[in-house]
Amino acid sequence: MQSNWFTVEKIDAQTFAISEYKHWKETHCYLLCGTERAVLIDTGLGIASVKKLLL
Repeated sequence: MQSNWFTVEKIDAQTFAISEYKHWKETHCYLLCGTERAVLIDTGLGIASVKKLLL
C-alpha cells in the first residue's frame, strides 16, 4: 500500500513499517496491531499526516 507521501510495508500479520522515502532523511514509523488495540511508534517528520493514512 502506498499513499502520496508514505510507503506502507507489511512486516508480518500484525506489524507494518510506514516510511517517508520521499524525504532525504527517509524516516520510518512502525504500527503494531494487537487484538484490541494498536500502537504507533512515530519517528516521522510531520510533513504529512500519518493519522489520515491510518484512519
